[in-house]
Amino acid sequence: MRRTWLSLLAIVMLAPLMATRIEGQVGAQKPLEIYFIDTEGGQATLFVTPSGESLLWDTGTNDAKKMQAESIMKAIKEAGLQQLDYVVVSHYHGDHVGNATELANRLPIRTWYDHGAYTTENQPNRATGFLSWLPTRERVRVIVPKPGDKIPIAGLDVTFVSGSGNLLKSAVPGAPGAGAANPFCKEFTTKVMDPTPENRESLGSVITFGSFRMLNLADLTWNQEHELACPNNLLGTFDVYHTTRHGTAWGGAPSLVHATRARVAIMNNGPRKGGEVETWNIIHGLPNVDLWQLHYSVLVDKDHNPPENMVANMDDVDHGHAFKMLVKPDGGFTLLNQRNGFAKDYPAKSAGPGTKTPTTSSR
Repeated sequence: MRRTWLSLLAIVMLAPLMATRIEGQVGAQKPLEIYFIDTEGGQATLFVTPSGESLLWDTGTNDAKKMQAESIMKAIKEAGLQQLDYVVVSHYHGDHVGNATELANRLPIRTWYDHGAYTTENQPNRATGFLSWLPTRERVRVIVPKPGDKIPIAGLDVTFVSGSGNLLKSAVPGAPGAGAANPFCKEFTTKVMDPTPENRESLGSVITFGSFRMLNLADLTWNQEHELACPNNLLGTFDVYHTTRHGTAWGGAPSLVHATRARVAIMNNGPRKGGEVETWNIIHGLPNVDLWQLHYSVLVDKDHNPPENMVANMDDVDHGHAFKMLVKPDGGFTLLNQRNGFAKDYPAKSAGPGTKTPTTSSR
């Protein structure tokens, strides 16, 4: 009898420890969720970690009908969030900062990141986004990061590689391929950039979850991208390349894009913004790359748009559909088109010989 009571006591004492261990194992199996939200050629990308912490990268344009704010809130609600832990305003153009104040008025936001001082634009109307953000900025917690700084979000490594006109000067520590000589540097030709100097201030980042890596440089310029990639590739290789400058030819320098060796490119374009032929050709210089576009580009022909299953919004009146990505720590991920339920699985790169090719399904 004494042994029985001792056994029961041991079980009672060990049960919380066992539950904690199981809970940890289940938590480790949860994916990282990423929502690539349609903001009609702006940017709003939501990350939700397995522990439930959240990061929103940019806030899209504040349109009169609040359609883009509603699209962002739809993703936030789908993710089951009651607040946002971190929001990055990469720069102060209206298609990135536009809904910052709107979102701050709708739900709690713990910490903001932006690049600090405003850059005077050559066109006076370009200040509208910043002026809408300024009153809110004065009452919230804002951090101005330097290249190399990180966002302290649990389970996700978010390292800034650009900001306030400054660029990372040394290789990202431990990143695959980072610091290696870049054979694609010879492909580069300098561009005289368009008169929008605020783009040069963009906060850009390398985002890592386990073996998964994604590059998001917001609206950083063509020439700055080259500086990050040449003569040595400071950023390394990636699974996903989020196109710079919305898929316009002002970003996406081949010396950088080809060095990423990404197998998926995601373009945050609009029906009449981005999706240009030059960008298409550069992205398809990557071997076996899949291009997913938030909008079908009506500026080019069908041959320079992805298959319809990889386009979230199909025409000028189609809007609000997002891509959702579920990422496993081993680097494998699934990308879902929420317009039609089409999904494609990308197995972990490290799976080795015999790995099945990506599979597709409708869900």
